[in-house]
Amino acid sequence: MRKWLQNPWTDRFLQSCGVNPRHYWLLIDLFAQLSERGEMMDQLGRNGVALKSVAIIYFLMSSAIGVITVLAQPSAPVYLGIFMAFTAFLLMTVLVTEAGNSLINPQEAVILAHQPINGATYTAAKLSHLARIVLYLVPGLNVIPALAGLMLKNAAWYYPAVHLIAAFVVGTASALLCCSLFGLLVRFVPVRRLKAAGQLAGALPFLAMSGGQSALRSLSRLHWRNWLPADPLFYWGLAGLLCIVGVGGIVLGIRSLSADYLIRVSSMSRGGASAGARRSRFGAIVRWMFGGQSAVAGFAFVSRMMLRDWQFRRLMIPMFVYPLVGLVSLIASGWPADPFGGGKFSTMHLLPHAMGFLLFFICSVLPYGNDYKGVWIFLSVPSRAIDGFTRGIFSVLWINVVLIPNLIALALFARPWGIWHAGLFTAFSMALASLYLALELRMIENVPFSKQIDTTRQAMMLPLMIGGGIVAAIVVSVQYFLLFHSAAAVALTAVVLAGAAYFTARASLSTVAGSIRFHLSVISSETTSLYREIAG
Repeated sequence: MRKWLQNPWTDRFLQSCGVNPRHYWLLIDLFAQLSERGEMMDQLGRNGVALKSVAIIYFLMSSAIGVITVLAQPSAPVYLGIFMAFTAFLLMTVLVTEAGNSLINPQEAVILAHQPINGATYTAAKLSHLARIVLYLVPGLNVIPALAGLMLKNAAWYYPAVHLIAAFVVGTASALLCCSLFGLLVRFVPVRRLKAAGQLAGALPFLAMSGGQSALRSLSRLHWRNWLPADPLFYWGLAGLLCIVGVGGIVLGIRSLSADYLIRVSSMSRGGASAGARRSRFGAIVRWMFGGQSAVAGFAFVSRMMLRDWQFRRLMIPMFVYPLVGLVSLIASGWPADPFGGGKFSTMHLLPHAMGFLLFFICSVLPYGNDYKGVWIFLSVPSRAIDGFTRGIFSVLWINVVLIPNLIALALFARPWGIWHAGLFTAFSMALASLYLALELRMIENVPFSKQIDTTRQAMMLPLMIGGGIVAAIVVSVQYFLLFHSAAAVALTAVVLAGAAYFTARASLSTVAGSIRFHLSVISSETTSLYREIAG
């Protein structure tokens, strides 16, 4: 593939874009070598196994959606529009995070900042893996739907070709839009705010999906079409103007990446100014409930790193969008019904399961960090302190995701539901969420933030989420149809779940402590062999 792409015509095209062909291919070789050595495993486009896994998952998902959509027999333009919107959304969710991780967190670029490499050459090589993502995911999302489109009543024989061409156009436009978005951020956002801005940009597709329907409903209430003329030429002109503005924004954003990008890299790669340590307000509570100063150390370390680590913030910020949007929707639609009412379904049945899903994401991401090479400092920690340190990890998650949200829910619903129903539901929710945490804690196999992120593992999260969603749906059905018709049954179930959570948490904490010790022993042996090699 490389030999086929590297030719005089490609070099002329690169030169016309302001890219030095020789430097470009050298950087491509550098990034490929770093990926083979495991130094750049956090980028989906450079991890072939993870990219193929994601493409297969999207292929199966789009195949099922295509067959179901064809059975409804929409018109060919409507069918095409559905899958182009579907393709654009899924690609944007992947490409925005990939572009942000490449451009706003450029670890290797610090070494190159003093080299005579212009910004256009570096960013072109850095973002080349986005093209690979498009080449894998666009066919995965559209091959079967394109062929299935032939079964539409008004579809022409050449519909599959039109579908795939349109899909690649949408994919290319999505990649360019993501690049221009971060180019505009690099140009207009102060360097010290770029990391936060880039992480918030990663949540834009989720915000668009969550708030799109509400925005459309609000616009429909304004009757905005009555304010516009009925002449079709006006709409054609408006569409042309929007296209010109969009193309101009894309061009401006991409050109911004080539201006002074490498000069700003060193500032981007540094941490913020708020690195000073602060005494935790929960320190005394953690010491009393979870035992000893080592538990406080685990609590303080994980709490602080959650706020500072780039990879954790990049992956988790979009996951917090859904609860926030759900909370706003909940407030807008009124208070949820009492789950003991026996009448209409109460959305509060979903609360402990939402906490379980959030804890699943946190536990799956917590082992990975941006500064994973600093794990050597834990080699100086006594082995007996690991048990307390692990309890500190548990305390962070339990206090912030289980205890505090349930106490807030109790304060909010004590008056409309009555203190008895609100307290009983809170006890049940805390017990079930604690059991979720006790089970999911085993996903932490090493010291938090001490391992390079592996996109292969992250690619397998979607099937686990689907399976977990099915199990949660079954449990919610049991809650609604059987359990919450009797307060005594709920109280008994809460006691049983609390006991199961306690004993499961003890077993999980012992397993996690053993995994951490094993991980540190592996690092210790690798460090010793390195020193021996240097000494020899």
